[in-house]
Amino acid sequence: MYKSGRISLFIICTFFILSIFSPILHLQDPYEIKLDSLNMSPDINHFFGTDNKGRDIFSRVIYGAKFSIGITIVSAVISAIIGLSVGIISGYFGGRIDNVLMSLVDFVLSFPSLLLAIAISIVLPSGVYTVMIALAAVNWTSFARLIRGHVMTIRGMAFIDAARAIGCGNLRILIRHIAPQCVTLSLVMMGIKLGGLILTEAALSFLGLGVQPPTPTWGYMVSANRAYILTSPWMVIFPGAAISITALCFNIIGENLSKKYEIN
Repeated sequence: MYKSGRISLFIICTFFILSIFSPILHLQDPYEIKLDSLNMSPDINHFFGTDNKGRDIFSRVIYGAKFSIGITIVSAVISAIIGLSVGIISGYFGGRIDNVLMSLVDFVLSFPSLLLAIAISIVLPSGVYTVMIALAAVNWTSFARLIRGHVMTIRGMAFIDAARAIGCGNLRILIRHIAPQCVTLSLVMMGIKLGGLILTEAALSFLGLGVQPPTPTWGYMVSANRAYILTSPWMVIFPGAAISITALCFNIIGENLSKKYEIN
């Protein structure tokens, strides 16, 4: 990975680690309402200022990282697992199985991803798991298409024919011989998709369809404080900057991985 990718990975890991260990870092309580500290601008006691309820924005941004980043990464992993499974089966067996599975992929792709994620979030009860399901449901198709194409190029190679010749069944070939050949491709695709996933998660939270308050997520913080953007802009700037920086870092990591493994 290039230097820019390592720096981006360091920034994301720092965000996430600070969030995980925030209770022992003695940060201010991100939920505590202080009526004597409403709408305070950034200072030595409140690095990012306070919101309209007197809550420390720095603590809320740090604490919210484990939800915004965690949901994004878990959703990408779920998408990769589903897409890997569908892509391998479709590419290996071909024929009717391939037609059915690719028709399902085309059906999902016929919907705008954000609108489909919103629809799923509306139908299911609001919460962390619903956001993960919604994000995974609209992103597994990219993995499936990519893996299918790769499997179709390797299913006729000599090592697959050799595995059949010594009596390996289809399941063993899929698990022991084909799946390992697709893992790297899936990881690269995950890196490419993470930037878009965190923006989609922020959009759902902004619309009130993500993790519900008072749990702080970056998208919700921007939504809840947007009315104060002219009088107290720090309420929106800092969580918005966290979203932008993280999305940029994920995109840089994905670009680095795609260059390293020569994937377009």
